[in-house]
Amino acid sequence: MAATRFKVRPTKKVLNIACAPEFSAMLACFASTGDLRHQNVGTAGCADAAKALHACMAKPRNVRAARVPSINHVLSKVK
Repeated sequence: MAATRFKVRPTKKVLNIACAPEFSAMLACFASTGDLRHQNVGTAGCADAAKALHACMAKPRNVRAARVPSINHVLSKVK
């Protein structure tokens, strides 16, 4: 088969995932309390983590990656 000569190289860029720390903090809060709506006495519980995630996701993202041809486009050009 002709397609066996193609190899996929790993990406060299580090992935920049938006709001990852805020999301992981909220998931950790949910995991530690065992309830999505848990309210600790004297604190806001997971509400602070949820507000931080909401604020992060509300920020506009103007990051545009360079357009890379898809693997289907590249393979369609191979004969």
